[in-house]
Amino acid sequence: MASPFTAKHASVSPTTDIIRQGRSTLVTTLQMFKILGLNCLATAYVLSVMYLDGVKLGDVQATISGVFTAAFFLFISHARPLTTLSATRPHPNVFSSYVFLSLIGQFAIHLLFLISSVREAEKYMPEECIEPDSDFHPDLVNTVSYMVSMMIQVATFAVNYMAHPFNQSIPENKPFLYALLAAVGFFTLITSDLFRDLNDWLKLVPLPTGLRDRLLLWAALMFVGCYSWERLLRWAFPGKIPAWRKRQSQVAAGLDKKNI
Repeated sequence: MASPFTAKHASVSPTTDIIRQGRSTLVTTLQMFKILGLNCLATAYVLSVMYLDGVKLGDVQATISGVFTAAFFLFISHARPLTTLSATRPHPNVFSSYVFLSLIGQFAIHLLFLISSVREAEKYMPEECIEPDSDFHPDLVNTVSYMVSMMIQVATFAVNYMAHPFNQSIPENKPFLYALLAAVGFFTLITSDLFRDLNDWLKLVPLPTGLRDRLLLWAALMFVGCYSWERLLRWAFPGKIPAWRKRQSQVAAGLDKKNI
């Protein structure tokens, strides 16, 4: 608790309410740090290493990306705590094995997906030297890099959302659920190239059929890999129980044995 408080109530329910809301705030803060870290790592690679190969984002593309990002952050920050206090404890800070391993594992999967997709797109491109400082012009590599970076962004928000036993789940957080479905539908639409006028407005070139199918398959594998890695770490590194709580449990167990 940040400071002492006075509750004029006939029970201790205000205390449990503060603990529930405090845990909700803590896990929301942790997930914000993780999401920001993963997004920054992927964006840094696109804006540094891939920039040297002439990969850029158009103005409309960057605007659409920013709108989705802002909506995701808004809706995950409005997740409500559950009405019951869980016995499970959250991780107290970002400097933990769980957070670092989660970031490293997910970024490795993102990087593999990003590099593989761009290298696959380069096979369909003619051999030419693109100056890093040249003006933006739509081509296959730019289109694939934009689609992949946005798929990574959507997967990052969905995978790292901290739900039960502290906050609402994604189906219960309706605004966030609808935003995710809208993003998935939008990027499936532009990847499948069903509306050519929309892709032209976004400065996206048509994808070859083989590349499009592989891109969607790799995106699904990327999401499954990140989701499995995150759930494995949550199981392997639960929130630590304080030492005094362990001693209290041991004393209680000893008293129970004596009574028996």
